[in-house]
Amino acid sequence: MADRDKWISAGAVVKPHGIRGEVIVDVTRDLADMIASGMVVRLTGRKGCETRPSVEGVRFHAGRLIIKFRDVESRSEAESLRSQELWLTREQIGPLPQGRYYVQDIVGLTVYSEPGELLGRVTDVLFMPANDVYVVSGEGEEILLPVIDDVIRDVDLAGGRIVVHLMKGLRREDR
Repeated sequence: MADRDKWISAGAVVKPHGIRGEVIVDVTRDLADMIASGMVVRLTGRKGCETRPSVEGVRFHAGRLIIKFRDVESRSEAESLRSQELWLTREQIGPLPQGRYYVQDIVGLTVYSEPGELLGRVTDVLFMPANDVYVVSGEGEEILLPVIDDVIRDVDLAGGRIVVHLMKGLRREDR
């Protein structure tokens, strides 16, 4: 498995918290509870900078995750982590429930309607309160597909495709 496929984006460091080297991290929905003391994570920043620090402590405060990394002892050291992306391995996360997928596995898949019309490729996933939304870009058109059973009919990761039911109103010409 390629290194890119091993690591899953789990969030990003927002800013330092306090004076003892802690940082506030915005974590991807469903992954906050997976981060634990002793775990080695991956942090990536601008210009290809990468570190693999060990988590020394984790706690929640005001709806956000606060992480203390081993060997980050001051506010200025924590400041150097600002805006870095936090990654977990697939093994740390464990298997996903049926019908759930990693974003990086979905982005790039080719999307077809049930009758077989090529709609485009998934270019992004939006995390909305009610459900996620796949952004599909095709021939001069962008379609926003709610990730619900009535729309997403089949996801074939091995085949690199998604089959969808286009409900009325999802395409511009239907509006």
